[in-house]
Amino acid sequence: MLERTKQRLGGASRDVPASVHRSFGAWNTVDPNDVVTVQVCHPQWRGVRTSAYAFGDPVIETSHLETDLADEMRKAGVRTVIIHASPPGSKAFIRYASALGLSVMQVIHSSMAQHGTDAGEAEAVSDALAMQAAGDLTRVGFVKIGVAEVFQHLGYQAFHVPNRTPQMPDITTIPLGNGLNIGVFHDPYWRKNVTTQLGAAALMGGTAHVMSTPDVAYLSHMSIVEHGTLPWEHFVSLQASVDINLYVTLAESHPMSPIESYLTGVPCLVSRTSDLFLDDDELRELTTIAELDDPSAIARSGERLLASAPLATERANAWIVRQDRIAQQAWSAFTSA
Repeated sequence: MLERTKQRLGGASRDVPASVHRSFGAWNTVDPNDVVTVQVCHPQWRGVRTSAYAFGDPVIETSHLETDLADEMRKAGVRTVIIHASPPGSKAFIRYASALGLSVMQVIHSSMAQHGTDAGEAEAVSDALAMQAAGDLTRVGFVKIGVAEVFQHLGYQAFHVPNRTPQMPDITTIPLGNGLNIGVFHDPYWRKNVTTQLGAAALMGGTAHVMSTPDVAYLSHMSIVEHGTLPWEHFVSLQASVDINLYVTLAESHPMSPIESYLTGVPCLVSRTSDLFLDDDELRELTTIAELDDPSAIARSGERLLASAPLATERANAWIVRQDRIAQQAWSAFTSA
């Protein structure tokens, strides 16, 4: 999956390290107390990147983890490094950083549905658990509900670390024309279920807005506008410009796009594959769907959600506030080594 993801997003190859971006600038421009804990994420893994920033601790973005970065961290007074997902170079970096005396933790963002399906996902989890057992990783956290419970049952120390609410930029909506505009903003690979959702958009009588169109010839008969891969700040403005977003995917952990959508006031239909809205039965019934491969069912649920958009948006945002408090507590428990 790793190389396929890079090819889709136009990223560098595994052998060419990209430049490092620090959310806090250069090491010598910050108070050492502000960099006691530092997070690391891949700049092109958009959901993972958004969730890393949402946790609040300083973030370093790099598409290849070099061991030299661990030396820089130690000199700057960093005590804890938290790696999100498993960027290339993670295994060597973890072992090296641990040997330097840094406390290294890892947050896994995949679901078990991906393990054994997307190349490298199960291996990354197995490596993390093995390095924890060897003492190289202090802690391993899992974003997907239920996964930490599985590994605890198998004898590992595992933490559930749900995503926090993203820090939204200023939003400027984009005129998209008359009629119903429907966002289906996913990379077109298996678990994102894009073609099925485009079928639902057709049944709803709307224009579908996508990042890229699946290579399916009959979709040429649909009204589809392709926007390409946008910087995150532009992407969330585009999400905010449609009438409804569809996020009826086949497998998720704790998706950020639906949260972003509701924060901008746009309803988003979500598959029942995560813990979004799980403790609010009325809200979950209105905003989620179990029939993931049925375009007509998705269309009906989308139309129902549109009809109750103000109520759904208000309830969803109240849920987001409550959930963020829970996620903040879980993050504190995870990071308090």
